[in-house]
Amino acid sequence: MWPDLAPKWTAAQVARDAAIARDEFRQRRLGEPLQKYLEAFARLEKANRQIVGGLARLLAAPVNQPALAEIMGDKDLLTALRYVGAPPVSEDDLETLSGESLTAKRILADAEFAGAVRDVLCAILDPKRFPWIAAHRPPTKQERNAAILASTVLASSQEVQTKRRSDERQVVEGLVHGVLVGLGYRKRTAPQRGIQSLLGADVPKPGEFMTGCTLGENNADFVLGLWDSRLLVIEAKGSNSAINSRKRLNMEAVQKAKAWAAFGRDVVSAAAIRGVFNPAEVLRAQETPLVVFWAHRIDDLKKFVATTKKPRTRKR
Repeated sequence: MWPDLAPKWTAAQVARDAAIARDEFRQRRLGEPLQKYLEAFARLEKANRQIVGGLARLLAAPVNQPALAEIMGDKDLLTALRYVGAPPVSEDDLETLSGESLTAKRILADAEFAGAVRDVLCAILDPKRFPWIAAHRPPTKQERNAAILASTVLASSQEVQTKRRSDERQVVEGLVHGVLVGLGYRKRTAPQRGIQSLLGADVPKPGEFMTGCTLGENNADFVLGLWDSRLLVIEAKGSNSAINSRKRLNMEAVQKAKAWAAFGRDVVSAAAIRGVFNPAEVLRAQETPLVVFWAHRIDDLKKFVATTKKPRTRKR
C-alpha cells in the first residue's frame, strides 16, 4: 500500500525527470576538468615507477618484508601494487585472498603472512604487462615504460570513475541534509545497536534525524521522524548509467525497503537519486513501495515532510 501523503510519479513524470537528470549528468561530465585525471595520473605514475621498477625483487623468495611493509603504509603505492593484477584487485579482495588485514606492522611481524601476500601477487600478476617476470630476466626499457604507462592509465581512470560515483552520492546526501536542517530538524547520534523496534528512545522523534543508522538489519543513509510520528528512511543513490541504476536502485534501495516493510506502515522507505536512471527501473521501484525523490526536484522531499505536519486520517 502506498504511504499516505507521499508523492507517486506517473510514467510520464518519471520519463521527464529521468531525461532532466540525464541531461544534467551529461553537462557535469562534459564540464568536468581534465585536471582531476591529470592529478591522479601524476601521483600514480610516481608510485608505479617504484612498484614496476622493484617488482622482481618484491615477488622474489624469500619475501622482502621491509619493502612490502613500506607499500602497505602508502596509499598510492598500495594502489599501484593492486593494479599489477589481471584484472586488478581491490584492497578488500587482497586482504581476503591473503587471509589477514593488510598492515605494515603485520607484514613486518609475520614472515609467513608476508609470503602469503607475495604469493597472491604472483598468482594474479598480468603476464602481458610484465613478461620479464615469468622469463626471469630484467625488463627492457620499452617494456618497463609500457608497463608503467598502462598501469598508471588503468589506476588513474578507475580512481576518477570511483570518485565520480562517490561525488554523486555525496551531493545527494548534502541536498537531503540541507532540506532537513532548513525544515528545523535536529540531528541525533544514531544508537550503536541500531533501531530494532519502533518503541523506545532509540527512534528519532518528530523533528529529529539520524545519519548512517541501522534499521533492523540494514543501514540507512537517513532516518527521520516525520511530524505525524512515522519514520522516513532515505537511501541516497547516484548512478552514471541506466544499467548501473538497476543496481543502485532496484538491487540496493528496493531490497532494503522490502526488509523495512516488516516494521509496518509506520516506516516510509524512500530513495533520493541523482544521475542516470532507467525510467522503467524507477517505476518498478515505486511498486515496492519506494518513494523516489529526484535531486533536481529536492523540494518534493521538503513538501512531503512539511505536509506530515497536517492532521491525517489513517487508512484502514
